[in-house]
Amino acid sequence: MDTLEQRKKIYASFGLAMYHAQCAEQSIMQLLVFFDFFDKRIETNESVEQWERDFDEFGNAGCKKITESLIHAMLELRVIDKEIEELLVLAQIKRSWLADTYFNDRSLDFTHEKGRDKMLEELEDAVSLFNLVEDTLSPITKELCEKYGLTEDVIEGIKYEMYSSSAADFKKSFNMVSIENMLLG
Repeated sequence: MDTLEQRKKIYASFGLAMYHAQCAEQSIMQLLVFFDFFDKRIETNESVEQWERDFDEFGNAGCKKITESLIHAMLELRVIDKEIEELLVLAQIKRSWLADTYFNDRSLDFTHEKGRDKMLEELEDAVSLFNLVEDTLSPITKELCEKYGLTEDVIEGIKYEMYSSSAADFKKSFNMVSIENMLLG
C-alpha cells in the first residue's frame, strides 16, 4: 500500500475508532437512563409533558458528563461489577488518548510504513475494545428495556414511526427542491 493510501486508511480508522468510542459512551448513558432516571421518576410522573421535560433535562445533563463521570455514576448505582468497571476505565483511557493526543504521540510513526502499520493495528484494537464495551452493556440494557416495557415490538414500532417521519420529511424536501429546480431551471 502506498503512503497516501496508508495515511487515508489511518484517518478513516481513527474516525471509526472515535465513532465506536461515542457508541460505547451512549451504551453507558442508556444504562444511566434506566438506573438513574427511570427509577427515580417513574412513580412521580405527573404528565407526559413533565416526563418529556425531565427526560430532556436528564439527557442534556448526561451528555455534558464525560465518560469517567458516567462510569463513576454507574458504580455508585451498583450497575456494574469490578470486571466491567475495569473494562470501562480502560475504554475511557483509550478514548481520551485517541481524542486528546493520539496524533501527537504517533507523529513519528506516521512518517514511515512500519509506524503507520502499528497505528492501524492500534486503531483496530481500539475499535475492538469499544465494541466489547457495547457487547458487555447491551444485555444489561436489553433486560432493563424489557423491565420497563420497552420490548422488541415496541422498539420496532418506534423505529417504524421514526423512519416514516424521516421519509415524509425527505419527500417534502425533495419535492421542494424539485419545484425550485423547475422554477429556476
